[in-house]
Amino acid sequence: MENADYHAHPAISKSHLDLIARSPLHYWARYIDPKRVIPEPTPAMRIGSAVHTHVLELHKWDAEYTVAPDGLDRRTKAGKEAWAAFEAEANGRTVLSREDADLVMHMGRAVLGHPAAALLLGMAGEAETTLMWTEPTTGLQCKCRPDWITEDGGIVVDLKTTEDASPREFRRSIAKWRYHVQAGWYMAGIEAAYGKRPSGFIFIAVEKKPPFAVGVYAADEQMIERGYETAMRDLQTLAECKSSGRWPAYSDRIEPISLPSWMTGEATTQTTEIEMY
Repeated sequence: MENADYHAHPAISKSHLDLIARSPLHYWARYIDPKRVIPEPTPAMRIGSAVHTHVLELHKWDAEYTVAPDGLDRRTKAGKEAWAAFEAEANGRTVLSREDADLVMHMGRAVLGHPAAALLLGMAGEAETTLMWTEPTTGLQCKCRPDWITEDGGIVVDLKTTEDASPREFRRSIAKWRYHVQAGWYMAGIEAAYGKRPSGFIFIAVEKKPPFAVGVYAADEQMIERGYETAMRDLQTLAECKSSGRWPAYSDRIEPISLPSWMTGEATTQTTEIEMY
């Protein structure tokens, strides 16, 4: 299944769970509203997708990406004509600026130059495999698309672009972007598809600025289990909304609110930050 077809398929993905966790109304507006407008990918998303292709599916690069010519003044007649000719030649491929293309190349080389990352991605495996299953307690069709999975389904690798790949800051990214939910969700999907649970879920995190440092982190069992529990809670909420036809936003009542713990001096740890989800 092509990536665009995967994202268009109505089965429930981790991205769906992220929106239902924010509020059912956000989910309805993005995936159900008949007047919805599909958002365009952000620049960060474009870079992330390009890095994935460069690292995991380099053979597709020329078919999916092209680099804009330098020095075109599109305000002039000649510049407009040259750009029109370039767009025709691009034929639907994603156009990257020279600066963004160089950035992608640097990040890709950094990943493949990291010993642990290179070892993982050098194993027999497959990129961007679409998996679908029916979750038994809700009856909902679900999906996931691991970045890289070994041939026997034993190890899952997820490639992330980030501002800071250090252990401390990547823990914050896990909490902010719910990467633990992704780990639990993917492990469940792969087990449903392969009939056995993978032995590990590993993040490869690469920074988006020089020196393009790379960190490779194996999710521990607590992270995976907590992520799976959160995913099931979100999925149950989605099932209830689909059944009732009600898609509430936040509370209808006046609710108390206080300062976040970091402003009040209450001690927190990165572990509890993750576990709060």
